[in-house]
Amino acid sequence: MSNQRALLEAFVVENRDLELLEALLAEFNIFEAIGAVRQELRHSDFLAFLMDPAQNHGLGDAFLKRLLKRVLIRADNPPISAVEIDVADMQDAIVLREWRNIDILVHDAEDHFVCAIENKVGSGEHSGQLSRYRDIVTSEFPDHRALFIYLTPEGDGPSEEAYISLSYGEVADLVDTVRETHESTLGADVSTLMKHYTAMLRRHIVSDSEIAELCRRIYRRHKQALDLIFEHRPDLHWDIAEYLKGLIEDQRDVGFVLDHSNKSYVRCALLEWDEVGVLKRGRGWTPTGRILLFEFRNSSNRLTLNLVIGPGPDPIRQILHQTALRHPRIFRGVSKRLYPKWTTIYKAAFLRGEDYEESDFEVLTDKIDKAWKKFLTDDLPAIRKIITETGWPPVD
Repeated sequence: MSNQRALLEAFVVENRDLELLEALLAEFNIFEAIGAVRQELRHSDFLAFLMDPAQNHGLGDAFLKRLLKRVLIRADNPPISAVEIDVADMQDAIVLREWRNIDILVHDAEDHFVCAIENKVGSGEHSGQLSRYRDIVTSEFPDHRALFIYLTPEGDGPSEEAYISLSYGEVADLVDTVRETHESTLGADVSTLMKHYTAMLRRHIVSDSEIAELCRRIYRRHKQALDLIFEHRPDLHWDIAEYLKGLIEDQRDVGFVLDHSNKSYVRCALLEWDEVGVLKRGRGWTPTGRILLFEFRNSSNRLTLNLVIGPGPDPIRQILHQTALRHPRIFRGVSKRLYPKWTTIYKAAFLRGEDYEESDFEVLTDKIDKAWKKFLTDDLPAIRKIITETGWPPVD
């Protein structure tokens, strides 16, 4: 324990690299605030906005042409030359999102040119995805010169030879260059947004940025301390558990009270059930001795609220189970069998696997709030009435 404390003290005391990193990260960033750092859809939305000459950013076709020239200049057999793009008027080019599932499609009918961009921030390409999009574009635009771009954080090589790789480090440089050269015509809000975007890229996506190198240097010098911190880090699983505890504590006027909980199981009971003495004759479950508890089961891809019969005197457990079986419309998901230790007599789904896909904490808590309010309104009154009014034997 003393060794671990010394590691943490060495990490935080007079660590100039850490102070510099904190200073670089201290500024507010709109893309971080809205949870768009790792969301491919949001990256594609913003890049398509900058590329589209019809948008009200004040760039015209400048960013679109700059990006295309950056890619074409290094192509072995480019479908169109960088010089042609430079002298072309692309103000009427159309930029589409998710056309035929292609992340970004640029169509310039005047110059008979089309460009498809496949964007990957966190995931890799799917089987046959790039060749399928190439076939779609060449089929739909047979008389056009077609350019295919594969955009990834590191500029990974694509599986399909028709594509040319582009890295997010290059994108960050392009955005900064265009912003600086058009500063006089850009609105302050658009300029700020572009600054925020490149700052976010260099903080989280680009591996060769100043911030990334600083992070690597800190990690090399303080590996043990950082590994220890990482081992005890809060995560989404933990954040949801803490949020659930807050929900329960906010319902004290309803009669809820927290019971023994951890990250995976957040338990609570109704105080009125404590007045039924036999319901506090449990053993080997929680220190309170409660037999009947509501239990949030909080896994990495699912959240359910269960009402569980725990270990305790068999006659009491049997009464609870039989009561639930007699009211299946209220005690949904009741187990047909009474198990020796734990038996679920009610189950409500709060979050499912698909809810966790590209959903941030705020979206998940909104869904939890809705499910919790529905439970309080629709199910809890009937459950508490049946349990409270059940005929219970006296405490021995």
